[in-house]
Amino acid sequence: MDQSAIVGDRLLVKGEPFFMLAGEMHYFRLPADRWAERLAQARAGGLNTVTSYMPWYFHEPSEGAVDLTGATLPERNLRGFLDLAAEAGLYVVARPGPFVNSELRCGGLPEWLFRNHPETISRRADGLPATGRPALAEGEPTYRDYVRRWYRSVNALLQEYDINRGGPMIMFQPDNELSAGWTFGLLNSLYDPTVIRVLWPHWLQEQYGELARVATRHSRDYAAWAQIDPPRAFPTGPGEKLACLDWLNFKRWFFADWGATLAKWAREDGIQVPISFNEPVAGFYGHGDHAGFGSLLRDRGVEGTTALHTYSPPLVDLEGCAGIGQGVEITKSSPWGGPPMAVEINTSWFIPRLDRSAINWGSLLRQGLARGLQGWAIYVYTAGRVNLQDVIEGPEYFPGTCVDYDGETNQSYREVQRFYRFAAAWQQELQACQPAYDLTLGYTPGQRTLDFLGWPSLLQPGAASGGPGGEAFDAEPALRATESLGGHEWLGGVEGVTLQNTPPEAGVWRRVKEAGLTGVRLNYAWDMLELTNPNRVPGQGWLVIACTGTLERAAITYCLQHLDAGGGCLFFPTFPIMDEDGEPDLRLAERLGVRLTGQVRPSGGEILDYGSRPLTLADGGEVGVQGWIYTYEAPADAAVLASYRGAPVIVQAPATAGRVLVAGTDIIYTHAGTLDLWRRLLRDHLGVTPRVEGEGAYCHALLLAGEETSFLTVSNLTGVSGPSRLTVHGAGPGGGDVTLEVSLQPHESRCLALNAKLGAAPLVYATTEIIPLNAERTQVELHGAVGTVGKLAFAAPVAGVLDGVVVQTTPEGGLHVLSFRHGDEPSVLEIG
Repeated sequence: MDQSAIVGDRLLVKGEPFFMLAGEMHYFRLPADRWAERLAQARAGGLNTVTSYMPWYFHEPSEGAVDLTGATLPERNLRGFLDLAAEAGLYVVARPGPFVNSELRCGGLPEWLFRNHPETISRRADGLPATGRPALAEGEPTYRDYVRRWYRSVNALLQEYDINRGGPMIMFQPDNELSAGWTFGLLNSLYDPTVIRVLWPHWLQEQYGELARVATRHSRDYAAWAQIDPPRAFPTGPGEKLACLDWLNFKRWFFADWGATLAKWAREDGIQVPISFNEPVAGFYGHGDHAGFGSLLRDRGVEGTTALHTYSPPLVDLEGCAGIGQGVEITKSSPWGGPPMAVEINTSWFIPRLDRSAINWGSLLRQGLARGLQGWAIYVYTAGRVNLQDVIEGPEYFPGTCVDYDGETNQSYREVQRFYRFAAAWQQELQACQPAYDLTLGYTPGQRTLDFLGWPSLLQPGAASGGPGGEAFDAEPALRATESLGGHEWLGGVEGVTLQNTPPEAGVWRRVKEAGLTGVRLNYAWDMLELTNPNRVPGQGWLVIACTGTLERAAITYCLQHLDAGGGCLFFPTFPIMDEDGEPDLRLAERLGVRLTGQVRPSGGEILDYGSRPLTLADGGEVGVQGWIYTYEAPADAAVLASYRGAPVIVQAPATAGRVLVAGTDIIYTHAGTLDLWRRLLRDHLGVTPRVEGEGAYCHALLLAGEETSFLTVSNLTGVSGPSRLTVHGAGPGGGDVTLEVSLQPHESRCLALNAKLGAAPLVYATTEIIPLNAERTQVELHGAVGTVGKLAFAAPVAGVLDGVVVQTTPEGGLHVLSFRHGDEPSVLEIG
C-alpha cells in the first residue's frame, strides 16, 4: 500500500488514518538560518505537517536559470528546507503552482514569462490583455510548455521527497484557487487563439453534436465549428444568453481539464502522493466549484481531493457560523470524495487593518471539526518578508499570525496549539465519528450562473432576463471607486461577481445562504448537496432547495428520484418549471399538481407601501414576511399552511406526490415571527427534530456522532451570557439522550466529549474541553473560560486528584458529577 493514500474520505499515512495538523511556512520569506528554529516552534505548537508554496518566479529569476539548492541565494535552497522539515519530524505538503497567488505581484509566476512571451497573458473579450496582474493563458501552447518545463524542474526534486521513497511529502497541490489567476467573469479571460478556435468549439461539439443545433440555440448562422466565436458582451436576447451560459459552463470544464492536466504531469514526473486542489474555480463560485471539478477528475482517474480556505469573518456570529459551514459543506459535496481539509485558515490577514480578533480562533477551528474537517493548515503560520517589488502589498506578510518575523509567539499560537493538541489526543475517536445532519441544502451551478446572467420570468413568457417579476439588472462587475476596498478586491471585480449590482430578490444563491443562516439560528444542522453532480444516492432525508422556477434537468431528475426513494423536498419560494436554458420542464409540476398563480413584489413600490406583508397561517395566526411572495393553486387534497389575501402560499403537496413542501416565501430569519414559522414548518410538517435541542441562553451546537464516543461542539455566537440547557438525542450510553447545562463566555467555543472513557471511568458527558495527557487517559487537562463552571458527569462514582486536591463525584440526576470552576490555567485531573 502507498505510504500516503486516500481511501474513501480518509487520508492514510503509513496505513493509519491521519489528521493533518499543519501550518504554512514560507521558506522564501524567511532567512535560511531561521528555518530550523521556526520548524521547531511549529513542532512544539502541535503541528505534524508544514505546507508551503514553492514560487516559480523565486526559483527561476531569469529564464532558464532554475535554482532549487541555494546556489544563487540561500533562501532558494528548497532541498535544504525539506531536509530540515524531515529532521524536525514534520510531514510536507508541496504547493509548486504554477499560480500560487500568495499576494505575489504575478501570482508567483516569473515576470519574464509575460514580458518575453506576451502570448502567455490571456485576453479579454475586447482582445486586449487584462490590466494589472496578468490573467493566465492556460490553454495556449507557449504557456503550457513553460509550465511543463517548470514542473519537470521542481518535480525532479520533489519526487525524491515523496513519502513512498522515504521522504516527508504526503500531498501535492498543483496550482492554487485554479481559474486562470482568478478570472472567471464572463468577459475577462480565455479569449485566446487556441481556446476560442480549438477547445471551445470542440467542447460545444461534445455537448451538442450538430452544428445546426448550436446555431439555433445561439440564434446565429454558423458555417463551421471553428467559426463559433464566444460571446463578447452581456446578453441582450435569448440566444445571446444561451451562448453566455455555454461560455461560462465551458470555462468550468476548461479549468477542471487544466487541473487534470497538471495532475497528469505531476504523475509523469514521479509524484506518487495524493493530489489536492485548493478551491478550484474560486471567485465566481465563492468557495469553488468542488462538485463539478471533482466529478471530472474522478472520471479521469486522478486520486485526490479538493480543499477549502476559511478565513475568519470580523466576528464569528450567527452569519459567520453559517459562512464557515457553507465553505466546508460545499467542499464535502464533491463526488471526488477524499478527506475534507482547510488548507488555508486564519484570523490574521496580509493587510493588518483587516486582521480579525484572535477570539475567533475557537469557533473557527471547532466548527470545522464539528462539520467533519480532517485537516487544517494555518495560512500563514510564521510571518515573513519579501522584496517589496515582488508583492502587491508589504513587504511584511501576515505580521499578526501565530509566530511573528522575530520568532515571538502570541495568543493565536496558543489557541492553535491547544486545538491541535485536542485533535491529536482524540484523533482515533474523532475519525470514528460522522457529523449528524438534520437537513440538506440542495444547490446547483445554475443558481450562480443565472444570478449572473438573469432569471427567466415565470409570468411574462418571452422575457429574456430579470428577477422574479422580469425586471432587468446590471450583472457586470464594477469597482465602486469611492469605497476603500480590502482583501483581494483590488482586482476590481475580475474574480467574478463579488461586486456585481444585483437586487437581493434576484439572487438565488443569497437564498441558499439565508436558509443556512436560519438553520443555524434554529440549531438545525445541515450539509450541502450539488444536485447535478450528487455524491449520494437519492432518498436520504429532506432536501431544501432555493428555486425561482429554474433548475437544471439533471437536478430535476435527481429530485424526482429522491421523492421516489422516499426522500422529501422543500422548495422555496417556488419549484422548477423550466431548465436553465428556459425550456419547459414540468415533470415536478405535474407530480405535485400545484400551479403558480401570482407573484407579489416586496413592499416599497407604492405610496404608503412599506414594511412586511402579513401571511395568514392555517391556525388563524399571522406572520409578517419580507421579499417576494409566490401564490399557488393547489389540489383539493393538499394542505394549505399559509396564505396571502386568501391565496395559498405555503402548500404541503398530497401524499401521492411524495414528501413535498412548497413555500412561496423565503427561508429567512428576520424576527421572532419568521423564526417561529420555520421552526413549526420543520418540526410539525416535515417532522424534523434537531439532533441537538437547546433552551435558555443561546448556544449553537453541532454533533459529531460515533457508535461509542461522540463530540458536541458548542459555540456562544450571540454574546448572551448565562447557561444553556442542551439535549443531545441518541449520543448517550446505549443510544440514549444526554442532557447537560453549559455556560460559555461570549464567542467562546468548546468541543465536549460524550460517552467516553477516562481510564476505566465511564464519562457520560463533560461541559469542559478535555485534553488527555497520557495514553490511558487517566490524566487530563480541563479547559474552559475563566470563571465558568465545568462538569464531568460519570455513570459510576469516581475519585481522583484535581490540581493536587483529592476530589470525588457527588450524585446528581442519576449520574455522578465532578464540578469545578475554571481558573487562569487549565486544571489537571488525575483519575484514581
